[in-house]
Amino acid sequence: MSSREPESPQQRGALYNVAAAIGPNFVIAILFVLALFAVVITYGGSIKWKEGPILILSGITIGLLGLRTIWGLPSVMRGDPNAGADLRRALLRTLYDWGPLIIVMWMFESLEPYTGIIRKDVFDKQLYELDLRVFGIEPTVWIGRFHHPLLTDWMSITYGLYFITPMTLATILSIRGRRADFTEMVTACVIQMGMGFITHLFVPAGPPRHYAELVNGGFSPPQLHSLTGLMELQQGAFDTADPLRTHSAFPSLHCSLGMLTFIFARRYGDAVFPKHPKLFFRIVTVLVISLWISTVYLRHHWIADCVAGWTLGLTATFLAYQIRKHWPKSGDMLSPTN
Repeated sequence: MSSREPESPQQRGALYNVAAAIGPNFVIAILFVLALFAVVITYGGSIKWKEGPILILSGITIGLLGLRTIWGLPSVMRGDPNAGADLRRALLRTLYDWGPLIIVMWMFESLEPYTGIIRKDVFDKQLYELDLRVFGIEPTVWIGRFHHPLLTDWMSITYGLYFITPMTLATILSIRGRRADFTEMVTACVIQMGMGFITHLFVPAGPPRHYAELVNGGFSPPQLHSLTGLMELQQGAFDTADPLRTHSAFPSLHCSLGMLTFIFARRYGDAVFPKHPKLFFRIVTVLVISLWISTVYLRHHWIADCVAGWTLGLTATFLAYQIRKHWPKSGDMLSPTN
């Protein structure tokens, strides 16, 4: 029996070629945008543009476009052959690589206020009782015995780095031209944001710090305090930006992103410090473990939220790896395999 020759692009189906040309992240992003429009049309609402993660991603993309322009412009000015085409290709690749993540984050921030509206019965009581059955005491109450203003500051810092830390690694991968590794990491981020949002819609739940039974005499101390005022500023920003976020605790996307960061820092952290390939992973380990503890210490999440978040992070990372292996390949210059 003769070996089968690889199929040419003409022999493959149209859907295969379209998927290969667009790439996995834009396909997933398009699906989520369609979900956003469907929800907005059904329930009304508005689109958000100025949330922190959207601004961070937009700032990174603009910065990378600027750096690539500065890097390539001297060659263009000297009239080097193909310099203009190379610069345009680099700029298009940057937009292609970062575009899906910006789109999905914009979608997520716009859809988050719908938690607790599509399904109005929240699961706070069930999550509280689950913690009591498993631990005998609510963990966010138990951990209060370790309260200290300096510790609160550290917990607030690591909690706030939940998105900055993975984007630091993604940015370095992009700068160093490791596009396949970058795309895999972005795929995991995109999947976990989408899956997390769907869970938020159907399992709306608030954080322990808003649960009446704990607020009215359950916590000790009743209020956390930080030395610098960072925690108070952070809490105020979260609650002022959108009170309806109190229904988006399950699963914990802070725990999910922490797991994702932990895994990719272990695999690709050498891109940050090439001469000390394990250094970034060691730094991330401290930050991520502190982040996970902070979700309970700062009374943002029930333990079930954290477990669901860790599971989501592992699932998204596994799916991203499988997509990287099996997604149709393209010969287009924008493809991350090129």
